[in-house]
Amino acid sequence: MQVRRSLRNRVAVTLAVFGGVVSLTLAAVIYLASQDLERRLIDETLTAELDDYVVRRERNPHSLPERTATIRAFVVMPDGNSARVPKAVTELVPGRHRLLLDGIPYRAAVRSVGEQRFVVLYDVTALRRREHGFLLMLAVSVLMITVISAFAGRWLAGRAIAPVTELMRRVSERQPEEDAPPPLAAQFPWHEVQRLAADFDNYLLRLHDFIERERLFTGDVSHELRTPLAVIQGAADLLMADPDLNRKNRLRIARINRAVAEMGEISGALLALAREQDTPAAQGKDCDVAAVVEELVSRHRQLLHDKPVAVNVRVIEPPRVAADHAVLAMTIGNLLRNALTFTESGEVRITLESGAVQVEDTGQGLQTPEIQKLFSPYVRGGDSKGAGLGLSLVQRLCKRQGWQITLANRPGGGTVARLTFSSPPG
Repeated sequence: MQVRRSLRNRVAVTLAVFGGVVSLTLAAVIYLASQDLERRLIDETLTAELDDYVVRRERNPHSLPERTATIRAFVVMPDGNSARVPKAVTELVPGRHRLLLDGIPYRAAVRSVGEQRFVVLYDVTALRRREHGFLLMLAVSVLMITVISAFAGRWLAGRAIAPVTELMRRVSERQPEEDAPPPLAAQFPWHEVQRLAADFDNYLLRLHDFIERERLFTGDVSHELRTPLAVIQGAADLLMADPDLNRKNRLRIARINRAVAEMGEISGALLALAREQDTPAAQGKDCDVAAVVEELVSRHRQLLHDKPVAVNVRVIEPPRVAADHAVLAMTIGNLLRNALTFTESGEVRITLESGAVQVEDTGQGLQTPEIQKLFSPYVRGGDSKGAGLGLSLVQRLCKRQGWQITLANRPGGGTVARLTFSSPPG
């Protein structure tokens, strides 16, 4: 099943992706910038605390280290007399450090003054919590901007492609088989849509002219073919009415009669195919399929050429179908003609069921790789001497009528052709 793609949804998705990428990039820049700013502020705070503590120690060597909720200070003595200083702090060298002390994260600044080292720690626990909250807020912002971009993009896309949608609606309402449609290009002020509408105008005009030519052609062909066929049929009937006609000539004239009838049916079927393919097939009168089959068997029996082949018609339930007699006769006639032509001995059996006709023969059968290709134009079986158009024509007639045609090899040798009508007669 092919997925239907919407231009409106594509624009919406594009804008959503663009908004998401831009907002994600902006959020990443803001987050990194905020982290750098906080680090600078903490380092400035640590520097100021170090300066203050060094000055106080110079004025009063017994001044106590700073200790607040976020600041802790230590002095590492050169003689190792730093009992109250944690070991991790005594190991710090001058500079800036990150330190985890008693499970609490700190930012540390170390400075050497003489033989002493001054250490100031800044508790960054609250800062980490603010960073996590800020990161969550940025993530939610990115998600909201992406969703808003998607909805806004869908709305904007709807507004942007509204002229194209309107053009599509108007084109779908046009009926080129009617009078020449008025031009669409002048009805749209946008240059791009005008160009597209002008192309549709040219296409619809050409289609309208083609349909007109097709109507005239089918009408002319119908008239020009049927008139000489009627003349031949009338002349043949007059000859058949001659009582002095011998048996040999009477058989020849009967053959002419059959050929004229077959030519009339072929003309009707071909004209049905020549009509516009998208229009529903014209439903003929209720045809007696059994009568058509009996007529075809009588007409095509001469194809046997005295071959030891029996032609049997088995009626399980006489089917009736609403179809043109010429189309039905041509469809079944092609199947019967193939069976009689390619069967050298044995039997050709025609089975009539409710809603189906099946033609079986005891011929050589079909090679498996060829079965699906035999319905294509100009494709013939291995021993066929025809043009390869019969089954292709049958396939097109069935498709137009809503019928189904299948070919298969018959168990024991031969071919089975089954014609299934669109629905059993009600």
